[in-house]
Amino acid sequence: MRISKRLGRLLVVLIVLSVLSSLFAIDESRVKEFYLDNGLKVITYEMHAAPIIFSCLVYDVGSKYEPFGQTGISHIVEHMMFQGTKRFPKGVIADLIASNGGVFNAYTSTDVTVYYELLPKNRIDLALDIESERMYKCVFDPQEFEREKKVIIEERKMRVDNNPKGLRMEELNTLLYKCHPYRNPVIGWMEDIERITRDQAYAYYKKYYTPNNATLVLVGDFDINEMLKKVKKYYGRVPKGPKLEEMNFYRLDFHGKRILEFTHQDITDKSLGLYFKAPPRFSKDGPALYVAGRILCRKAATSRLYKRLVTEERLCQVVAGGLRFSKDPSVFVISAVLFPDKDFDTVEKIIWEEIDSMATYPVSDYELQKIKNHIVFDELTSDQYPSEVGNRLAVYDNYFGWRNINRWDSLIVSVNKEDIMRVVRKYFDRKNHVVCYTLPEDSSRSSGKGEEKKLKEPEEEMASSGEVTEGITGIKVRRKDTKSLLEKVLRIFKKDVMELYTPTLDDIIAPNPIAPLVDSLVLKNGVKVYYIEQHDFPTVYLLGFISTGRLVENEKNPGIRQFVEAMIYRGTKSRTYDEIIEEKSFVPYQLKVSQSWENISIQGYSLKKDAGKMFRLAYEYLAEANFPESEMDKIRRKLIVKAKNFKKTDAMKAFYSMYESVFEGHQYGLPYAGLPEVYEKLTRDDLIRFYKKYYSPDRLKLVVVGDFDRKWLEEELNKTIGGWINPSGDKNVEFQRIKPIKGKHIFVFSNPDYRQCRIDIAFNTVEGGITVHDPDLEALKLLEYILCGNSLTSRMGRKLRDEQGLCYNISSNLWVRIHGGYWNIRTFVDEANAVRMIRGIFEEIRKVQTEGVTESELLDAKARKLSLLPFWIRTLDDVGVNVYEMLKYGRPLDYFDRKAERIRAVTLDDIKRVANKYLDTENYIIAVSGNLPEDALDEFK
Repeated sequence: MRISKRLGRLLVVLIVLSVLSSLFAIDESRVKEFYLDNGLKVITYEMHAAPIIFSCLVYDVGSKYEPFGQTGISHIVEHMMFQGTKRFPKGVIADLIASNGGVFNAYTSTDVTVYYELLPKNRIDLALDIESERMYKCVFDPQEFEREKKVIIEERKMRVDNNPKGLRMEELNTLLYKCHPYRNPVIGWMEDIERITRDQAYAYYKKYYTPNNATLVLVGDFDINEMLKKVKKYYGRVPKGPKLEEMNFYRLDFHGKRILEFTHQDITDKSLGLYFKAPPRFSKDGPALYVAGRILCRKAATSRLYKRLVTEERLCQVVAGGLRFSKDPSVFVISAVLFPDKDFDTVEKIIWEEIDSMATYPVSDYELQKIKNHIVFDELTSDQYPSEVGNRLAVYDNYFGWRNINRWDSLIVSVNKEDIMRVVRKYFDRKNHVVCYTLPEDSSRSSGKGEEKKLKEPEEEMASSGEVTEGITGIKVRRKDTKSLLEKVLRIFKKDVMELYTPTLDDIIAPNPIAPLVDSLVLKNGVKVYYIEQHDFPTVYLLGFISTGRLVENEKNPGIRQFVEAMIYRGTKSRTYDEIIEEKSFVPYQLKVSQSWENISIQGYSLKKDAGKMFRLAYEYLAEANFPESEMDKIRRKLIVKAKNFKKTDAMKAFYSMYESVFEGHQYGLPYAGLPEVYEKLTRDDLIRFYKKYYSPDRLKLVVVGDFDRKWLEEELNKTIGGWINPSGDKNVEFQRIKPIKGKHIFVFSNPDYRQCRIDIAFNTVEGGITVHDPDLEALKLLEYILCGNSLTSRMGRKLRDEQGLCYNISSNLWVRIHGGYWNIRTFVDEANAVRMIRGIFEEIRKVQTEGVTESELLDAKARKLSLLPFWIRTLDDVGVNVYEMLKYGRPLDYFDRKAERIRAVTLDDIKRVANKYLDTENYIIAVSGNLPEDALDEFK
């Protein structure tokens, strides 16, 4: 009977998936392909759901094309193309794209370089004009080139030299690729970056960044004939580039087992990585190897290695892996993070036992099908945005041809048990692979005494071996008599560009109001449900939260909320943990419950046909968690490891010294990972008391978006959550008040091995901190944008990065919560520039406090905030998220709809006032980790 039920479920899933695959697949009839006379390939795809267009220009050049001694030159060229042309000078591109309600970005990878823009449909000419200009008219000014190299050097320090993960990946690639250029970092070796000249970079640009070496992908709301006219108008003027020689990127197999033992002072995770040579996805063996990876080592509780190493043997905290996505032959990765007292040999032995099992014995039909279900679910729930479709078309076309997008699903479904056995035997070779043992600096490989910190995501190792992304966003609006000096100069020489593309404030597209889209109902237990119907996709999106008062138990026992949250998943009164994960492994839906200082949140996503199961499990997690003793021991161990190692690195010590000082005596300042001694002593009864007290429907609110009607939703929710009765024991104890920072506080964690300093500066001048209900919130966000909100367009960015080359980026975080927050400014600099950087930050703050900002700057900032509003609600799922946020923060449902009104109301006086109210260069906290003597920052005390 059990077998027949499984087969019946399998048959139903197969039928439904076959129907849905045709519904969600790329419609090949809408893909049009053209070539211009200069060789540019153009791919278009019409999508009329929203009035936006995505433009993606892909150059068939990446770091693998770089000549010997010039690694990183592709990335350098990418930086220099952001410096613009004579017609679009430095800074103008970012200003114009963003002022027209758009966003843009670029990245360099091993195989390609990509530039893209997302713009309102009536402003797409701007993207076409800019990218066609950059294709052949970039200036590469010698002084700008040298200045930009300094920035890139700081970027490399941040990404690699001061980052153990980046260092390890560089070492691994030299072992994985004997002769293939994938062995070189995309950002380049430091010695090459320093030696590359302007003329070398310019010659590389002229050779590869040409129309006959590029593909333009356009997706969105346009007419194909009109769009083709525009493309010819702009790109047709670009001269054809030189004919490129064929490059032979071959890979020589390595022989023998290669071992990397990697230690670093900032490594606190003892981890194991196995790397095997592997083919690309669309090779003969790619689909079978991909499916084998999902069965063997997917980061999920039902994968074979996760079951064995994490659940059963309790040797590891997490396991992950799979086939990398690459154009040329790549690698298959298996990664595991060990518990501190476990040894590599035992874990490695079990990995090989499971590999041998898959090579010898066929996987079951049921096991194979549940993997396929999840793969297809992932495909079905993507591609809702033009940018998603455009990215897939662009990358697939360059790597394998765009027609393979739809072919992938059919290849996955056709994988059989014999295919899996064959590829496992072929590629998992005991004698020829790379093993990486990663250890804390004070550990030995065989001792089993390595320490751990918070759970690491080994899947991070599966990313591209060094894709480097650059992103710039800025806004400019046209005004009459308030031009900045830079704009005046630019208008003298480039009046046509500014006049042609700079919009007025009224040109910015306003978002449609969302409050009228929301309806509500009340369940039989009084829970209020806000819902939005959408019938474009057969999905259901569930959001909800339970508001809580101050968690007094967490003050007495820091970590109890984390323990309860982790145990929610480990079984309910109706089902064991194994039964729950078995259902979720076969029926693909997502569900997460988490608890912060002030609320318990729930989030789920499913196909409509599976929504009942999602609602049922949500109810069980919230109302019927069982806290089995056997599962408690497993979770307790993980939490203790996290707590012991949470602040082991100097960078973490520095940041949390600052953070805990800001929130001293407040719930937010409690140990973020809890305390080991608390986890040791907490009992099942402690957790159940906490759970029953705070997990109650009395303060629960739900938001549901999806393909349903009111009757169906009400009936489905009343079957589960509507029957939940548990009077809240929460006394709604008030939170403590955050105190203003008084005096100058300096934390320096000196480390001579750090290649770069991380600097964090904290400001809080108001009693209670900055809250979500602060009446100055919009003015604060506008000030943040002007002062330090962007590395290239803010005052600090232009002065300290662009002009002085002190850093790669500078970032700001207005960390605002219900019960208070603070302002954090962060940057990474060479130790020789740390003092100068802090002085510069304070100088820019004082300047805005005394002089204020210009009307031009304020209009720019307003335009940026206004132009981004429509991007917050591109889909009804996005609308649901905004409704959820408004309810969680106690805001009215028209809060988002009135946001533009609040932004427009901010005045110059408001900006100067909040600069003086919320920033104070006499009262602050500075925390630095790096190669600095402890007295290096004494001048700021």
